[in-house]
Amino acid sequence: MENKKLLAVDLFSGAGGLSLGFLQTGQVKIVAAVENNESAQKTYKRNHCRFVHTYDDGKAIKYFKDIKKVNFQQLKDENEKIDLVFGGPPCQGFSNANRQKSELISTNNQLVKEYVRAIEELNPDAFVMENVKAMRSEKHKFLYSLKDRQEIVEDLGIELIPNKVILGKHNSLTSQLVSFLKNSIQRELDLSQFIINDKYLYSKISHINRKEKEARIYIAKAKKDLQKALSNWNEQHNSYWSTAYEEKWMKLRDLLLSEEYSDSSSNDLFLILNEIIEIQKILMKMNEIQANSIVIVDILSDHKNVCVKVQTYGVMSYLISKFKSLDYVINEDRIINAAHFGAPQLRERLILIGVKKSFVGEGSVVLPESIIKEPSLYYNVEEAIADLEDLDPFTIMEEDKPIDKPLLSVCNPLLQYLRGATYKLRNHVMTETTNTALERFKVLEQGQNFHDLDEAYKQTYSNPGRTQNTVYLRLNYKTPSGTVLNARKSMWIHPRKNRAISIREAARLQTFPDDFVFEGAKDSQYQQIGNAVPPLLGRAVAEQVLKYLGIEEGYEKLRSFIMR
Repeated sequence: MENKKLLAVDLFSGAGGLSLGFLQTGQVKIVAAVENNESAQKTYKRNHCRFVHTYDDGKAIKYFKDIKKVNFQQLKDENEKIDLVFGGPPCQGFSNANRQKSELISTNNQLVKEYVRAIEELNPDAFVMENVKAMRSEKHKFLYSLKDRQEIVEDLGIELIPNKVILGKHNSLTSQLVSFLKNSIQRELDLSQFIINDKYLYSKISHINRKEKEARIYIAKAKKDLQKALSNWNEQHNSYWSTAYEEKWMKLRDLLLSEEYSDSSSNDLFLILNEIIEIQKILMKMNEIQANSIVIVDILSDHKNVCVKVQTYGVMSYLISKFKSLDYVINEDRIINAAHFGAPQLRERLILIGVKKSFVGEGSVVLPESIIKEPSLYYNVEEAIADLEDLDPFTIMEEDKPIDKPLLSVCNPLLQYLRGATYKLRNHVMTETTNTALERFKVLEQGQNFHDLDEAYKQTYSNPGRTQNTVYLRLNYKTPSGTVLNARKSMWIHPRKNRAISIREAARLQTFPDDFVFEGAKDSQYQQIGNAVPPLLGRAVAEQVLKYLGIEEGYEKLRSFIMR
């Protein structure tokens, strides 16, 4: 490569954790980055623009928001060649676990295929795709549609797996509804005409349905909001799929207008309301299935639910088959732990590395070898943030200003990296603590969480048993943290202080150095950090990719400055 930097495109770049790892090698130049979150893109621009000055041509990075609108072929032509692509597309896949939601197919699913489109059109020498561990599971799947036939069945030969999708629960009109839906498929009916027009109205009555215990109070409040809808109730549907359903809809109006509520009328209201909402869920999901051209095998009802039989294919099966068809060699072992590469955090992620066969021949592609293998040698929370313990964080974003860091005579290798060359600290801002939260903070020891609280401290939660173990977690100085998500939403507590951890402390756990400054609102900054790939993990992956592309000299290796 003769010291010429590799040209890279960063997809779903977020704040820039993965790309920072690549840039730290000094061997990579980013020519374009795609990110639809405005605050994350501001963070990316602020921190990555400084690397532009190290480029021979000094050209600025091109930024895009909507990946679906990016002309990758033009991007490739402008740069003659793109060597690397990296990024982590969001992907929920399909799961019956999400059947309570009105939407069945996440719009994020298509973003995985947009990532694939980028690889296909840019044809880089190597790529890195980062994602959640769950993506490797066959439960993480796509619904098979008519437009998939050429690529999935004929070109890639992927096996289709029968699956049953739950649309909604049984109700008194189930047999009629199933017959209607089967007939609608044959007649190619547009189901949207049978769905409630006013989304606000649907949201309101759904909320009422969840408030049965406080029915009288809540309906009285809701009536003011529903006045307009109640006055033109019959026009809330363009069409009724059955006379029986129409009668229930009109009966619901009468019950909502009623001035007096007896136990029997209240029971009638919630019985009818529940049925209408379940029917609407079923119609909305079937409409979504038809709109996405999902192949329907059958519609049926079991002892509890109305279901549709479809065919599916695994997200990972698709990705591996597709990338191999594009002449990439892919790593077999795909789970990596950030703690093995210097992060004070036990964070497992899925990493796909693809390298063109022309570079590796009959050889294999593997993940980078762990630098720190023994759990007893993992960096811990204390080693990453203890020097900030006596610096009181700001609580108001407007007050955030550079503050002097305490001088240290000795630093462990991780802390030396985190502190960098700057003597000032930014983003040392935390969420404000309510009195209720503060009382919980005071009784929790290091390593304890919400479930260790006495029952008296849990009364503000409607269902305390369902609270995750990461909520109200007081970090333990002597161990790595768990996976950093949004530390504000999780209410993570400082190991020794009765306060939330700050944005900067969360950033350090993710191995962002202090000179990396986050932009946006407080919650956005916490979220950007939680969404990011730890830069040290990104750097380890970058070094592995560079090795496959024939670049092993000319830069300091991660191992040399992170080993104790």
